[in-house]
Amino acid sequence: MKLRDYQEKALTNLRNGFRAKFRKQLLQMATGSGKTVVAAEIVKNAVSKGGRVWFIVDNLELVGQTVDVFEGAGLDVGVIQGNHEKTDYRKDIQIVTAQTITRRWRVFDSH
Repeated sequence: MKLRDYQEKALTNLRNGFRAKFRKQLLQMATGSGKTVVAAEIVKNAVSKGGRVWFIVDNLELVGQTVDVFEGAGLDVGVIQGNHEKTDYRKDIQIVTAQTITRRWRVFDSH
């Protein structure tokens, strides 16, 4: 997936911040600017370095949208939410709702 110039600039700014030892950063972009596309690129880079990622969304609609964008970027994702058809805890990338984490935290914390 090809990023737009302003999306590339946002990623470059984040990377520069990490190089400058800013470990806690916030990326803010306007509605419709492709935040999920940028997130997919960040996730792709993390997984390519051996990382595992949980991407937390606010509601069910965003689960579906995020799955579509991430899979469109070539990422293999699992979903932790109810009895979702894409539930697969073995996947390195998990998309999960904040509500599900809240309800299941004790289960996750015991592993």
